[in-house]
Amino acid sequence: MALKKLLSLLQTKNSASDKVFRNWVKTTTGFTPKNLSLYQQAFLHSSSATKKSGTSISNERLEFLGDALLGAIVADFLFKMFPYKDEGFLTQLRSKIVNGQTCKELALKFGFNHFLKASLNKDEKTKSSAYGDAFEAFIGATFLDLGFNKTKSFIVSRIIKIHIDIDELLNTNEDYKSQLQIYCQKNKFSLEYKLLSEERNGSAKIYVIEVFVNEKAYTRFENFSKRVAEQKAAQLTLEELQKESG
Repeated sequence: MALKKLLSLLQTKNSASDKVFRNWVKTTTGFTPKNLSLYQQAFLHSSSATKKSGTSISNERLEFLGDALLGAIVADFLFKMFPYKDEGFLTQLRSKIVNGQTCKELALKFGFNHFLKASLNKDEKTKSSAYGDAFEAFIGATFLDLGFNKTKSFIVSRIIKIHIDIDELLNTNEDYKSQLQIYCQKNKFSLEYKLLSEERNGSAKIYVIEVFVNEKAYTRFENFSKRVAEQKAAQLTLEELQKESG
């Protein structure tokens, strides 16, 4: 109820005051923020980056940090939850939780779309990874502001336990990157994803990814989201490898 009230206030005013934003951060994480500017930077997409002392300021560095933290904390949670499962199982399940689509869905559930600053139209925002990137950047900001333990508490208590259905994930198998990785490991194949190009299309970027197995090019796919391009290229490559093996 508190989150809905805050978002309603935000929509009415069309822009969040620091007080409203601070309350939203506290409602979302469960902790009072110390350095609000870190969280504000987490919502600054590269298309709206600012310059400071000749350096471009956006949420990309925070996204890098948040992505690593999210992966590590989810890995620790699953490691303890499934003490007898092997590496392949844990890798695949972690990838189902820590992926672009899941991060995007979580960002929208928490109301990140009301704060994102990006020079993208509605369609570009939907097709790009902007919301998921902001979600990871927010985790990076939380770590820098509050430390590891509170960040872990936020991720485990307010994300995994409330918004992630582990049982449902166990019954779905749509993480093709993990499937392809496991397939290549079992067959002792080398696996590489190459970013062939990263081109601007208006305010958004189009990523072209190609998959190489044993240094042989298999499948190329392009998308506004790098993660989606990698997943689709992995899916098509896996299907091709399975056809070759009969």
